[in-house]
Amino acid sequence: MVRFSWWANRLIGLYILLIILALLFSVASTRFGSLAILERKLNPSTFVFWQDGELYKNPPLFTQVMADAKGQFASREPSSFEDVDIWVLILEGFADIKNVELAPHLGIDIDDAATFSTDITKSLMQVSLRVRLHPFPLAITRKHIVLVNVKSLRENFKEQCFDEITYESMIEDHDPKLWEQCRISATEPETKHLLYSFVRPTFISR
Repeated sequence: MVRFSWWANRLIGLYILLIILALLFSVASTRFGSLAILERKLNPSTFVFWQDGELYKNPPLFTQVMADAKGQFASREPSSFEDVDIWVLILEGFADIKNVELAPHLGIDIDDAATFSTDITKSLMQVSLRVRLHPFPLAITRKHIVLVNVKSLRENFKEQCFDEITYESMIEDHDPKLWEQCRISATEPETKHLLYSFVRPTFISR
């Protein structure tokens, strides 16, 4: 009986230690990019695109299906509003955030977001601690919101690169070589970049 109690205490102590380590790893992944990449590989993120009042798995902005080159995303579609890890809002300009009905529900400061500069993308991160029914009951939840300024995107980058540039913002990465290759050169003839492709967009299942 004494031996059983000794082993039980050891196992309980080990379990508590694992919970603490898992929690510390989750917290550290919100501060360090390399750990964030590893965390997303262990727990792939779900995502949704918003454009012109509709939700998409692959928005009309892209001329092709966005590839998950670094394996950061879950293959499944989110099952509910709360199940979405990454929201990508495609705007004509950051001031357009005032026309997004979802914005207040995502915790976005609309007045502040509307005054952002003319950057191509802007990332907002929300971090919270939640309790769940799981072997590791304490978890850090990260809600990542990416605002895409389509006006600046069209003016500065080639249309075929829109998906890759947005993808990098979603995984919080930046490849200077890619951005340089995709940037519209001042010597290139001006072309009209269409917002919509002629391929029927893929809608998120409702």
